Amino acid sequence: MEHLHHFQLSGDPFRNEPVLRLFFENGPQQDALRRLERAVRQGRGLSVLVGDTGSGKTMVVRRLLENLEEEVFEASMMVVLDGAADAGWILQRFAKQLGVDEPKLEREGLISQIYDCLAIIREDGRQAVLIIDDAQALANRCALAEVCGLLKLEYEDRRLLSLVLAGPPLMDRAFSSDPTLSHRIDVRVHLDSFSPDVAADYLGHRIGLVGGAPELLDSGALAALHELGGGYPGRMNTLADNALFEAFLCGRSQMNRVDVERAHRDLGWAAAIPEPTDTSSAASPTPASAASAGTAGELQETLDQLDSELSTIFEDAPATADPSAPNLGPPKLEDAEPDDLLVELIED
Repeated sequence: MEHLHHFQLSGDPFRNEPVLRLFFENGPQQDALRRLERAVRQGRGLSVLVGDTGSGKTMVVRRLLENLEEEVFEASMMVVLDGAADAGWILQRFAKQLGVDEPKLEREGLISQIYDCLAIIREDGRQAVLIIDDAQALANRCALAEVCGLLKLEYEDRRLLSLVLAGPPLMDRAFSSDPTLSHRIDVRVHLDSFSPDVAADYLGHRIGLVGGAPELLDSGALAALHELGGGYPGRMNTLADNALFEAFLCGRSQMNRVDVERAHRDLGWAAAIPEPTDTSSAASPTPASAASAGTAGELQETLDQLDSELSTIFEDAPATADPSAPNLGPPKLEDAEPDDLLVELIED
């Protein structure tokens, strides 16, 4: 991509796919990984990872799966699409992952098949682990109870399975609403947002992986990425990706705060400023409201100046552009077409 070459980058620093080599060995993600791995290695039954959108849950559980040695664990991972499957479907898929060629349709026969496979794994001296990402798709009592019921399977007085569920607060609320389910949780991990300092280290880490220098982002850009991205890596990646292209369009060698604010606005993340309902208070604003209005006005003025700058750049561009030249734009993920409503990832 031309804009990456402009910044002397060998690749896309802000790609949002959960690629393990991009894992940041610091901050909340590393802390969450350590807590989950401890739970699994100690044979705990149910571990729950809770985090908002963009907090990096998928990256954490995939790294967990990668860290579990094949000679010690029989680990598998499922990603469940919202509304795609009920508990019976999950159990059938799990049975297939365990090696059952023809899972039974009736519940008792299916559970028996799963038990036999788990017992063989235990006799082999290994521990079975099932990780379910996007587990909010099971966020109803019946589905959660059925899946968590696998934790009751024992062999020689030992639990046969460790279960890790990762999802947003919606999943967490499903547990909280039912004390019976809530009390089954052995380890609960909340994936917090990055602090400003950790966010700066994270963004610098991402840039360094593709041969860039941390100075690519000035202090204003770093502050804006943390503030407008909420300190979550996925959101900061999206903002930074778009802001980097804005800086390129303006011919700059460094991203600044205006680029981030423009990206934030264009993505539709900016909160609308409410209109005053009291005309008297609107006529005589308080100092605080006046300051807020001034800040918003200054931001709009700055963005308008950037629009004017970009317009000038494009007006000065040669009129005879090569029609075969690629249409530049921020990197985009290819549309995913899941093979089924349920996507399974199994460790080699």
